[in-house]
Amino acid sequence: MAALAHIAMLLVLGIVAASALFNVYAYRGAARHRRRHPPACAADGEDRTPWPGRAWAFAVECAATALLGLATPLALRRRRVRPLDPDDPRPPVVLLHGYAQHAANFLWLARRLERDGWRHLHPVAHAPVGGDIERSAQRLGEAIDRIRRASGASRVDIVAHSMGGLVARAYIRTRGGASAVGRLITLGTPHQGTEAFPRLRLDPMVVQMRPGSPLLARLAADDPVPQLADCISIYSADDAVVVPPSRAYYPGAFNVEVRGLGHLSLLFSRRVYTLVRENLAAERAPAAATAEGGAPWSR
Repeated sequence: MAALAHIAMLLVLGIVAASALFNVYAYRGAARHRRRHPPACAADGEDRTPWPGRAWAFAVECAATALLGLATPLALRRRRVRPLDPDDPRPPVVLLHGYAQHAANFLWLARRLERDGWRHLHPVAHAPVGGDIERSAQRLGEAIDRIRRASGASRVDIVAHSMGGLVARAYIRTRGGASAVGRLITLGTPHQGTEAFPRLRLDPMVVQMRPGSPLLARLAADDPVPQLADCISIYSADDAVVVPPSRAYYPGAFNVEVRGLGHLSLLFSRRVYTLVRENLAAERAPAAATAEGGAPWSR
């Protein structure tokens, strides 16, 4: 037992160390990009989150990265699809993870939704690395078809993190997806690509998320998605994975910028959760956001 405890402790320490190293690399890369590409307007630079807020965001992002690494085994859990309750008109919510992540990413956000009355929450897994975004969209379509058949729902809503938002957009553009999704909420999705990790060229999914890639050009060409579904893009000005953070802006969607949050911290923030809940509950196209956004970290 002592040996197993030591192994478990080493594993935890390894995940924590790897999380810290990854974020040091990511934040250094984002800072280097800002130095090489300073804002066109001096006021834009002055509007940045003060350094104590950025330092706190970095620390919380390291903790979020480690926590999600430790939660990886929970991604094996499967939720049973139940028929919709006639007294609950809310559609099923599909939860779609991002690049190099897993279905357990939404564990905390899903628990908050469950406490607020959402009963039909379905994490959907797709290729986390080494795949193809459009093939992942096909897999998403198959999962949504199963959820709709089993639940009796005509449509689903999607909450997608990071690359998952691009997978969802690729699916909604298909013939079956156009009528299957009522609302798409993305968290930290590089809708216009990301310049982070320029040396990672071997993974086709990373290449597809580069600004100007053929995949992004296809998604942007006469993009019908904001007309087919209510689209909300929530992103952070302090994201070190979507570089620059403004590339998370989705033309045609309702865009909300928050501050003091890292890429994975978006999944834990109460401030972001409030925005997600309000927009999922909205009956029509989303109106102005009401969540408070002043603190560097919303707990």
